[in-house]
Amino acid sequence: MNYTEKYPAIQQQIYLNTASCGLLSMKTQQATQQYAQQGSVGRDAWYEELPIIRQAAAKFIGASPSEVALINNFTSSIYQVAQLLQDHRRVLVVADDYPSLLLPWHLLGFEVFTVAALPDGSIPLEAIELSIRQHNIEILAVSHIQYSSGFRLPLDKLSAIRQEHNVKVVVDATQSLGVVPIDLQKTPVDVLIGSGYKWLTAGLGSGILYIHQNLHPQLRPKFLGFGTTGSDFSPQAIDNIPFTPETLEAGHYNFFSLLALKQALSELQEIGINRIFEKVTQLRHQLIAALPPNVQLISNYEANYISSIVVVRASEDAEVQLKAQNIITSTRPKGLRISPHFYNSEADIQQLCSTLAKL
Repeated sequence: MNYTEKYPAIQQQIYLNTASCGLLSMKTQQATQQYAQQGSVGRDAWYEELPIIRQAAAKFIGASPSEVALINNFTSSIYQVAQLLQDHRRVLVVADDYPSLLLPWHLLGFEVFTVAALPDGSIPLEAIELSIRQHNIEILAVSHIQYSSGFRLPLDKLSAIRQEHNVKVVVDATQSLGVVPIDLQKTPVDVLIGSGYKWLTAGLGSGILYIHQNLHPQLRPKFLGFGTTGSDFSPQAIDNIPFTPETLEAGHYNFFSLLALKQALSELQEIGINRIFEKVTQLRHQLIAALPPNVQLISNYEANYISSIVVVRASEDAEVQLKAQNIITSTRPKGLRISPHFYNSEADIQQLCSTLAKL
């Protein structure tokens, strides 16, 4: 796979930072510009695109379009989900998980319990299940992949916990959606949310929210607007509006971002998500094998728990020094985070390791 021409940003730098923000393809950039040039004149036609985008998003995660909402970002959507689930009060989270996933449960008055990751960032499933039993947990809210370590909680394990312990499982898939295969027909959870600007390579301002169809009758719409009711409604009729994920799409759509999402999903489907995961796994193995002696691997996990994120302990200013050599990474709490995607190459990894050896 050679993507130099399709992803122009990699022509000027070695970009190993998709866990922070993914690169847009030339076609995605052109699609956004094309729609923007139409101005508001094209808005009616853009509405016709929404079912197509929702269908593509649902197919990408093995869901039904009726289970999917198109969102602007993860943070606003996790607050919506938390409010929808307020009848369930006891929530279990991972202590060092992503702040946007943790904050809503605290701010909205849930009773929050935590389980700690081990020093290497791994999360023992036994500790999660023990805490669920001890504290009568009703909601388990976790990231599919931990942003600071790259540790992956397999969805089949989370789905089994959901079934065995009768808990609602809410998954932040922002660090997995677009790089790790997801099939919610095979590994169902209750809620899955992923932003589009990282591994989906769709740019800022879009994402996917999935809510399992069996949960819909238990929920009541809390976010209604013109987009969900139209102008012909009465306040008295609000209680009779059934919940669907589309009721969360209450305001104006970020059309340009959603149309970019449509193009990005099309390109990822064309490559194939299994092929993408195989490619990043190969790059991960190459990276770990070539790490110089002065760099310590932190995210050293068994195959079922790996991701495209590799965290190492290097010099404190490693990110800055690498950037000076046009190699883009990021520093996170557990160390230097390296996150290649399908558009990266073996040569990128070789250059990274060669540079790290000189730091």
